[in-house]
Amino acid sequence: MNQQQLITKLKSCKNSTLNDIAILCGSPILGPTKPSRIEGIISQYNLFQNQFNDQFSSTPKKSILSIDIGIKNFSYCKSHTTDTYSWPIEINKWDKLNLNEKYGVNYNPILNDKTIIDQKRYLNYITESLVTDLKPKLSNIKIMEIQRTRSNNNSITLPIIMQNSIFENLMFNKIFPDLCILITSYKMIHFWIYRFITKNSEKNLKKNNKIIRKDLIENWYNKLFTLPNYNEEQLNSKNILTYLKLDEKEKTDDLVDSLLYNLLINCQLSHLTDFNKILEEDGDLVKFVDDKNQFHIDLIKPVVDKYKLELKV
Repeated sequence: MNQQQLITKLKSCKNSTLNDIAILCGSPILGPTKPSRIEGIISQYNLFQNQFNDQFSSTPKKSILSIDIGIKNFSYCKSHTTDTYSWPIEINKWDKLNLNEKYGVNYNPILNDKTIIDQKRYLNYITESLVTDLKPKLSNIKIMEIQRTRSNNNSITLPIIMQNSIFENLMFNKIFPDLCILITSYKMIHFWIYRFITKNSEKNLKKNNKIIRKDLIENWYNKLFTLPNYNEEQLNSKNILTYLKLDEKEKTDDLVDSLLYNLLINCQLSHLTDFNKILEEDGDLVKFVDDKNQFHIDLIKPVVDKYKLELKV
């Protein structure tokens, strides 16, 4: 299907269908109008064709790296997937690091560690050390969390937030010119669950925001992902920390998010692969949307039932 045929096919869709296609495929939202929705979908489709589809045709197995930014709580997740994006995917590396403890102890100030010179050099030093070990360029697809410049209920940017934001940019620079997909934590949780539930349910759920993310991965173990040599029947925070050889007092919030980012990009690429097939066969886009949304609703059903959430009609 050529570009004009694609535009014509998308123009025949309702706005609601276009909106769902955009979310399912990770398309950029370029505006509220129908032409802008179509432009965003085509942009993502072209990216898929140029960056991902051709890559997988040459090498069947690819590595996907997802990063949850933080200096004291840097978490990352690597998965292996094939061009068919069959579930469950294999998580072959998953870890959480305190970069100050792992790399910062080896930094030698050139002037004084309290000076702006050494503060900036220090961030570059731990970034360089991390990249040397992490080797992000060996992963075919990268996705990274975007930092908020302000924390909740603060009118100013706190120093730690600014430090993480600078660190994010340094990481992005190390990955450049390779593509790095950027996403916020809100868009991630919106993709997985918020878009399916009513505003009242979403509001009630926010107080359990971190807990529900853990609930999701606990329910998705062996459905969406597997962990090599994980011998426990259930997946929970305690077992995760033991499996990863982390201190039992560590929080798993950032680890969970890094996994959810990885599953998200795998899911969007899976949807894009099927979207491409639908276009090649001139198939039904409404059915494509309905089938994919039902797949997601089935995934979140245990959490919907547990928290008595109300699905949108």
